[in-house]
Amino acid sequence: MRESYNLWERYPNQPEEKPAQNGHTNNESVSKVDEGNSPPPKEDERGQWGNKAEFILSCIGLSVGLGNVWRFPYLAYENGGAAFVIAYLVLQFLIGKPMYFMELVLGQYSGKGPTGMWRMNPCAKGIGVSMAVISLIVAIYYNVIMAYTLFYLFSSMQGTLPWTVCKDEWLQYGCVAQTTKKLEYCTGNTTIDTQFDACRCTNNVTIDTLAENCTRVNYTGDPTPVAEIYFYKEVIEKADTLDPWNMGAPLWRLALCLLLSWVVVVLCLIKGVKSSGKVVYFTATFPYVILLVLLVRGATLDGAIDGVEYFIIPKWEKLLDINVWVAAAGQMFFSLSVSFGGIIMFGSYNKFKNNVYGDAMLIAVMDVVTSMIAGFVIFTTFGGMAKKIGVDVKDVAKSGYGLAFVAYPEALSQLPPSQLWSILFFFMLFTLGLDSEFALLETILTCIQDEFPKLRKYKSQMCVGTGIICFFLALPCVTPAGDYVVTIMDHYGADFSVLFVACCEVIAVMWVYGVLRFVKDVEYMLGKKPQPVFYWIFCWAVCAPLMIGGLFIYRMVKYKAPEIADGVAYPDFAQSIGWVLCTIVMCPIPIMAIVAFFRADGGFAHRIVEISSPTNDWGPNDGSDIEQKVLQEWNLQDTKFGIDNPNSNHM
Repeated sequence: MRESYNLWERYPNQPEEKPAQNGHTNNESVSKVDEGNSPPPKEDERGQWGNKAEFILSCIGLSVGLGNVWRFPYLAYENGGAAFVIAYLVLQFLIGKPMYFMELVLGQYSGKGPTGMWRMNPCAKGIGVSMAVISLIVAIYYNVIMAYTLFYLFSSMQGTLPWTVCKDEWLQYGCVAQTTKKLEYCTGNTTIDTQFDACRCTNNVTIDTLAENCTRVNYTGDPTPVAEIYFYKEVIEKADTLDPWNMGAPLWRLALCLLLSWVVVVLCLIKGVKSSGKVVYFTATFPYVILLVLLVRGATLDGAIDGVEYFIIPKWEKLLDINVWVAAAGQMFFSLSVSFGGIIMFGSYNKFKNNVYGDAMLIAVMDVVTSMIAGFVIFTTFGGMAKKIGVDVKDVAKSGYGLAFVAYPEALSQLPPSQLWSILFFFMLFTLGLDSEFALLETILTCIQDEFPKLRKYKSQMCVGTGIICFFLALPCVTPAGDYVVTIMDHYGADFSVLFVACCEVIAVMWVYGVLRFVKDVEYMLGKKPQPVFYWIFCWAVCAPLMIGGLFIYRMVKYKAPEIADGVAYPDFAQSIGWVLCTIVMCPIPIMAIVAFFRADGGFAHRIVEISSPTNDWGPNDGSDIEQKVLQEWNLQDTKFGIDNPNSNHM
């Protein structure tokens, strides 16, 4: 029940004499209750979106993030191009879209965040706590990646882009100005004609009319583009090994970028959705402008078609590889942010009658469209780059961070004016990450405030305090060993964990609370059932729980530790820390179920029924629970609203 309501203010001038038991009354206000024409409520203390556009843009900003730019294109390239896209679309249709719609409904119907909405099923409240913990972990390391984008943004404001010039101390790593063919190093003398086709000099070059004197340096590996060396040696100064006793001090430049990123996030979120809702008008739309500009520019490059073919030509045999489906599922959860808690949180700030069905469909489509646009942007540019320097597209593409912070900066350096393109690209990356960071931090704050409503009046102070705490928790991520820390947090804190939480969530709602009851909730809120009903029931009750559970079991059985280098897994102590982190995320689910069981009354069976049944204060966030109390006060106990009375005329 929303605390801002006052029963007698909503229904003024009530008669001193109680109305008759049959429900008939001459009082005008009671007839208004019967007709469903009650006066507009006061503003909820939790706050609401200023308008529908703020909600839509915020949801798009949450779902469309950094992963759409650097994660989706590479996964598609690694997993069979169009075959991966097909798997991704199928999983979107069977799991992603249904769960996204489900979470928006849960938030909007209850008016509560990821922890408060579990009044529908008290034994499952630990799921909401796990969502809050996941959001905290991701918020910490996600802002570190945003700090990288700020570092590159400021570095782009130089006369010469620093990732285009080899420093003398980098020659030992085989530094070359750009990605090039992997030629052997020259020893002795060779003619100029054969030099560029057969081998490569590295140092101590003297030129006469017929020959070059080439001397091999100590480095004998493959040539390494300066952009890659710049990222690992200049930006993050990555340590060669992971030593817990020698992680190094935080890198001051990255630490300042991290501080700036947290300051921007906190200032934009200091008033909750009232302030972040205004910011997203820019942060959620600006990336599309830049993506379209980069797409047009990339499409004009010679060789762009090679990159497009590399991206979209399917390897059909890949559809039979379960790893492709696992990768597509991981990208779907990471991109849509399902089971992170942010979707439920955003939905809880909606007006009760908002058409959340159309919103969910639009946002899911936008997520796919944005990923595809980003893929074409990346690979048209890589196609042009590969054509220019004479290598295959596969030699240009990088995995993970390498796509956004190694390969693409190098590609942009080939487009005049290179500084302008670099500034636009990294500013776009920052704004993409900003929306997602808003949702992650607001999810944490909403969970706390729903559990302790008196803290809502300290919203600004809580936002600042949480930002400060997260900044200090993120400092180990900007040490020379920080890249390893980020990988552990991502791999264990937001990978296995999300699949487990998602499986528990859909089972708790659709199998315990009941899929048919949930459909009735949707019908009560929207005035009609979601169509086609069979599709939604099948996806919610069958596809989602079984497929997510299967994917989680497969990931556990085929567990593969993250690697420091090719074939070199993280040391045992690092993996142990990761599993502890994973346990912290998942433990609230069974622990809080056990606690709820022992707090319940009666025998074993009675306790099970009690903790898996909605509480007395569970109901729609439309004020009908208050009307029920008014009518009960007037001895109209037989009049009910919501799905408990299918004959109600309240709609």
